Amino acid sequence: MKPFIFDATPLIYLGKINVIQKITHFSQEKYIPESVYEEVVVEGKKCGNPEVFQIENIIETGTIKIRTPADNRYVDHLKGNPRIHKGDADVLALAYELEGIALLDDEEARGMAEVEGIEHHGTIYLLLSMMKMGLLTEEETLDGLNEMIRKGWRCSTELYAGILKAIMQCNDS
Repeated sequence: MKPFIFDATPLIYLGKINVIQKITHFSQEKYIPESVYEEVVVEGKKCGNPEVFQIENIIETGTIKIRTPADNRYVDHLKGNPRIHKGDADVLALAYELEGIALLDDEEARGMAEVEGIEHHGTIYLLLSMMKMGLLTEEETLDGLNEMIRKGWRCSTELYAGILKAIMQCNDS
C-alpha cells in the first residue's frame, strides 16, 4: 500500500474540524517532512492555533512519522519553480522517493505533481475516504466540509458542487 505524505493544509484543516485522529484508521504509513512539521507544529504553536496540539499528538504517538527527503537535488529541482514552497517541494520529493501519495491542496503543488508523475490527493479525498470507511456519516462529512470553508479552506463553486455530488454518490453506493 502506498504511503501518505502530508502537506500542511490537510493536517491543519482536519485538525480544525476535529477529525485528524481518524487518520489512525488508514492502514497506510504516514509521513511529513521536517519542513511541514516546522510549519504546522512549531509555527502553529507560536500563533496559538488550537488544532496544533491534536496534530502534535498524532506525530508523538507515531501515527505520522517525520522523514526528510534524501535527494536534495530533486528538492532543489522542484523548488526551481518559484511558486512551489519548501514544504510542498519536500512533500513531493518524499512522495516520489517512497512511491507514495502526496496529500496537498495547493494548486501549484498539485500541478507540479502532475508534471512529475506523482500521485496526489487532498483534504477532500481524506474526508470522503473517512465517510466511505464509515468513520463519518454523510451529515458529518458535509458539516466538516462547511466548517473547513468557514475556517478559511477555499474552493470554487464548481468544486463545492462536485464535492456535494461525491458525498451523495458515496452514500448511494
